[in-house]
Amino acid sequence: MARTLLSRGDRAVVETPGYPHAYEALRAAGARLLPLAVDSDTGWNLDEAEQLLRRAAPVLAYVMPDFHNPTSRSMSEDERRRLVRMAEDTGTLLLVDETTGELDIDRGARLPPAAFASRRSSVVTIGSASKTMWGGLRVGWIRAGEEHIAALAAARPAADLGTAVFDQLVVTELLGEFDDVLQHRTRELGTARDALLARLGERLPEWHVPEVSGGLFAWVRFDAPVSSQLALGARSRGCGSPPDRGSDSTGHSSGSCASRSPPARRRV
Repeated sequence: MARTLLSRGDRAVVETPGYPHAYEALRAAGARLLPLAVDSDTGWNLDEAEQLLRRAAPVLAYVMPDFHNPTSRSMSEDERRRLVRMAEDTGTLLLVDETTGELDIDRGARLPPAAFASRRSSVVTIGSASKTMWGGLRVGWIRAGEEHIAALAAARPAADLGTAVFDQLVVTELLGEFDDVLQHRTRELGTARDALLARLGERLPEWHVPEVSGGLFAWVRFDAPVSSQLALGARSRGCGSPPDRGSDSTGHSSGSCASRSPPARRRV
């Protein structure tokens, strides 16, 4: 995706904190990353975003507007509309990651950014079955204008001859029962979220826990940079918990960690 949409030296806006593998993919394509802050309480500063788009004229802006990784924030529909309008005005392509967009525990449905675009070429939307169905299904999807789909289809064989047929057949089968699959998945995530937040409130009331209404993440703020120590302590108790270095587009540690404990993955 990044190699097709970008040329070496192009500017690309990324959220910070954000998804570290997106940073890696964009850098590998030669992009120069421009950070846009996302706050776990207030979300995106769209005034800052507008200044950034107008001043730097980036080719692309990568955003995750639903249950953002890692803050769990979601844009309002007004914010989505404004972001799309700003991107269209400045000629910036919006690359919208909806990988976790359907994992709505109790927020309520919102229109995707593509719904506010005046032309299909303004927004490219991507997603994956690995979060909504099962982590082992490495099958993704793309919604874009015809010219972008044609360019991506032409570029793909150079790096990837195709997704496993068996995986595609499994996804096709599950799509027929997708509402039931998604209901099961969000119910499971809701149970894990409630257990995590209750335990944090009980054991660590001084830690700040933002609202979590869906997705896979809870971005918890500590009083000190202790994510590495927390990861080591968790590991000594049999709980895999790598410190979340790289969630900042500058490469700095972001003061969080990810933990895995039955029956669900929980991010702190």
